[in-house]
Amino acid sequence: MDDNLNDKRNPYMNAEGQRKLHTSIIAFVDILGFKEIVRNAQKKGTSQELFADFHQVISTWYKRDIVDSNRLFKMPFIGGKKDKYKIRIFTDCILIGCPIEKKERRHNFIEGSDEFLELLSKLYLFQLDMANNGYLIRGAIALDELYMDDVIIYGNGVTEAYEAESIQAKYPRIILTKSAEDMFVKIDNSFAHQGRENYLRPYLNRDSDGLLFLNYLESIKIGDSDYQFVSELEKHKQMLDNKLIQYRNKPHILEKYIWAANYHNYFCNQPPCYDDYQIDLTKYQMQSIN
Repeated sequence: MDDNLNDKRNPYMNAEGQRKLHTSIIAFVDILGFKEIVRNAQKKGTSQELFADFHQVISTWYKRDIVDSNRLFKMPFIGGKKDKYKIRIFTDCILIGCPIEKKERRHNFIEGSDEFLELLSKLYLFQLDMANNGYLIRGAIALDELYMDDVIIYGNGVTEAYEAESIQAKYPRIILTKSAEDMFVKIDNSFAHQGRENYLRPYLNRDSDGLLFLNYLESIKIGDSDYQFVSELEKHKQMLDNKLIQYRNKPHILEKYIWAANYHNYFCNQPPCYDDYQIDLTKYQMQSIN
C-alpha cells in the first residue's frame, strides 16, 4: 500500500491530509514471558524456528484483518472511507487505536459503542489464536487522545494503556482501565435508557480484584451454534494442561497459567456449559498435610 493511500485511509488524518489527535479507544498488549521464550530458543539453537512460528501466528491474524479492510475499502457505494482503526506491531507488542465518532444520524446512536465492539471483537479472536499457539498475552484498554501513523505514535492514551498493562493486568488478561470502564458504564446506561440489550456485555467479565477484562473464550461462539468451534476450547484446555506441567516448579510463571485455567473453568461453567472441557486444578489448590 503506497503512502498516499495509507494517508487516505488513516482515521487519524482528515480529508485535507492534516494530522489530528482523536479521542480513541486504545489497546496495548504484549506477550507474557516473551523475553524468556526468545532466550531459551537461542540457547537451544531454535531461534529461527521460533521466529517462523511467531511470524506466522501474528501475520495470519494481521493479514486476515487487512484483507477484510481492503475488501471493505474497495466496495462500491460504501467503500473509499477511512479505516475504523489503526494497528502497529513492534516486537512482541501490539497497539490498536479506534477513534471515536462524535456524531451519527441514527436515532439510537450511542457514542463509543461501535468502536468498543470493533476493538473487542478483534482482540478476543487474536487472544484466543495466540493462546492456542502457546503465546499468552496481557494488555489494557484505555480511553484518551491518540494519533497514529506508520511513523509516529503520540498521545496520553498510549501511556495509560501501557502502564496499566505493566502494573495492573498482572495475569494473561486484557483489562479495562478506569477511563475505559467509565466509558463502558456510560454506554451500558445508554443501552438501558433505550430499552436495548448491551451487545458489549458478553465480551467482558469482572475479575475477583474488580477489574473488567476481555472474555476471549466467548469467541468460540461466533459460529452458527455454540458448539461449532468447540475444538478451539479443547485446544485451549490442552495448551493449559501442558503449561501447568511445564512450569510446575516455576511459581512466578505457574501462577499466570493457574489464573488462565481458572478463567477457562469459569467459562466452561457458564451456559451452555462445556463440562467435558474442565481442567483439573486439584493439585494446585490449598491442601492439608496428611
